[in-house]
Amino acid sequence: MAAALLTQGQAGELGLAELVVTVFHSARVDLAALLLTARGRVRSDEDLVFYNQPAGPGVRLIPGQTSLAINLREIPADIGFIRIVLALDDRNAHFNDYPPPHLTIADAQANPLYEYVIEGLGPESTLVALDLDRTGDGWQTRAVGHGYASGFAALVAAHAVSIGSTSQPAQSAEPAWSAVLQPGQDVALRTHGGKELANVKLALGWDPVHVQSRWGSRPAEIDLDASALVFAGNDLIDAAFYGQLSTRDGAIRHSGDNLTGEGKGDNEVITVDLTRLPMRATAIVFVITSYAGHTFERVRNAFWRLIDGSSSAELTRANLSAGGPHTGMVVAKVHRQDGVWKIQSLGQPIQAGHPIEAVTQVVPFL
Repeated sequence: MAAALLTQGQAGELGLAELVVTVFHSARVDLAALLLTARGRVRSDEDLVFYNQPAGPGVRLIPGQTSLAINLREIPADIGFIRIVLALDDRNAHFNDYPPPHLTIADAQANPLYEYVIEGLGPESTLVALDLDRTGDGWQTRAVGHGYASGFAALVAAHAVSIGSTSQPAQSAEPAWSAVLQPGQDVALRTHGGKELANVKLALGWDPVHVQSRWGSRPAEIDLDASALVFAGNDLIDAAFYGQLSTRDGAIRHSGDNLTGEGKGDNEVITVDLTRLPMRATAIVFVITSYAGHTFERVRNAFWRLIDGSSSAELTRANLSAGGPHTGMVVAKVHRQDGVWKIQSLGQPIQAGHPIEAVTQVVPFL
């Protein structure tokens, strides 16, 4: 059986409980796993599996191999996803000095399921390779594949692991892109190489939901909508959403409405050209609303991610899988501070089926 090839951002279903994740690389690498709650944090330092702590709940390093054995049945119920991390053994080396890492996911009998070649990496020594996400009725893998500029210790610290337990010093005290931005975290919009970004994209994805009726399974038609609201101070001056696919100046464009979540990967994408925004624009707030009023408790595998518009590299990503009795979410704010564009993760629930309904609820976050 041939393995399915994954590309960055693509998801694939995992129909088996016992898996082996293996990395092939021309340099010596350390393979690690973080067991994370839906908020992107470990419950304790025991949720980090790496060379100094080779086993955790449902996950263990295989001796003599760069492989992780994972039994999804043994993953604790409060773990929302497992993050697979690679770090070069030589922390002064860079991934772009070598051919791309090659990862495989296989079953317990070594039958290949997925392959992922992580291309386009930069001068980092640490990267987030894969996520294994818990879904409503199982698990899926998602190809992440982006470097982490501040190194392994800073990455695990961003997920609430005690730095001392890693025995690796942080490589930088400067804020860096985290694979999961914590609510309230505010960082400058820069590439992993430190250059200021000119183009960013906000992508939204979710899976269709089917309900059982006396006539069989039918789609629930859960329709999530991504919108960008442009503010000057506290005043709304423009917007891009399913009913207006571009702001008046063309600086922000919406890819179009997806009504059900059908399709792999990103379902809706909003592209922002920061260089074309008017000087009076002080903030762009990204909101996600449920058009038909379905609450987020019913949404499957929903996520949003921020992408470097020039390189298509994923800068950060957050899951919306925690659910809740709300119909909207204020996910992030891109705002101008001292001439520098920054992004702040918000993750605040609201009640809104239309982006205009969200405006008054957004104002307190400006």
